[in-house]
Formats: sequence, structure tokens, C-alpha cells
Amino acid sequence: MTDIIEKYVELIRERLSEKRFAHSVKTAEMSRELAQKHGFDPEKAYLAGILHDICKEADEAELRRLANKEELDPLEQEVIKLWHAPAGAVYVRETLGIDDVELTSAIRFHTVGRANMTTLEKIIYLGDLVERSRSYPEVEKYREYGLRDLDNGMYEALKWSINDCLERKKQISFNTYEAYNYYLKKG
Repeated sequence: MTDIIEKYVELIRERLSEKRFAHSVKTAEMSRELAQKHGFDPEKAYLAGILHDICKEADEAELRRLANKEELDPLEQEVIKLWHAPAGAVYVRETLGIDDVELTSAIRFHTVGRANMTTLEKIIYLGDLVERSRSYPEVEKYREYGLRDLDNGMYEALKWSINDCLERKKQISFNTYEAYNYYLKKG
């Protein structure tokens, strides 16, 4: 798997700015760490982490074309900034030929989450949120939540995300609300 990963690391290096590439590597590393902690395949987690933002810097036309091949919630249809996740899942599936539903789904839901996420979906969502170059207040606390327990980590991360959106007067995805309600009841 290492040769395959190296191939995709180089692809990401070519597709993304230096800053976004560094974030993708940090997300992949954090995803590997979370996977090791929770008994999941660390190489698959690393691969999903390195690919999670593959369409983050794509132009609007490409994002629209790819994202519209996925089922989007109403906010995702409206907010261009959210298109990179569904577009990335389609790009990985159609252009790279990676036909792994678990991996593409983790890319698809890494920004908004959803109810009853798979282990890899939780790992990539949290890996992106708490990768080691993140510096928002209390990031270490959220990183520890995820390392301790993925479901509680999701609950705490979703709670933080919703509060952050409320404070900044940003809309909240239906998928995010469903995810929060799911993990609230699960806890």
C-alpha cells in the first residue's frame, strides 16, 4: 500500500497549494494515529486523509459538475465552500478509479458529518478537525476526545462545530444536525 499512497501524495502535492498540501499530510497523519488507536487500518485511514481535500482548490465549474453527482442536503446545494467534499468523493471514484465506498464516503462526509457514521468517516472528520497544525482554542481537548472515544469525539466535535457556526452566524447543514442528534442520543 505504501507505493500507492506515495503516488497519491504526489498527486495531492501537484493539485493543491503548499499550505493545503501540508494540511492534507497533517490530516492523513492524524487519521493514521486515530486509526491505530481505535483498531482500524492505519494505511487506509492515511489514504483517505491525504485525499480528503483533493477538490478543495478546484474551480467552481468542476466542483459543481462533480458535486451534483452526489445527493446534497439543501445547504450543501447552496454553499460552494461545501462542494469540495462531495466533489472529492466523485473525483476519487471516477477519475482515480478508487471504488472503495468506505473511503469515498469518508471523503464525502468529512465537512458536514452525518448520522451513524462509519469508523473511517469518523476518523477523517476528526482527523481533519484536530490535525496537529490546527490552532483554534481548545483543539487539544477535541483531539483528546477523538483519541479516547470516536463516538464521544464526534459528539463533542459536532457540538463545537454547531456552536462555532452559531457564533459566526453561519448556516448549519441538515446532515450536521442529524449527526449531532444521533451522537447525542448515542452518548
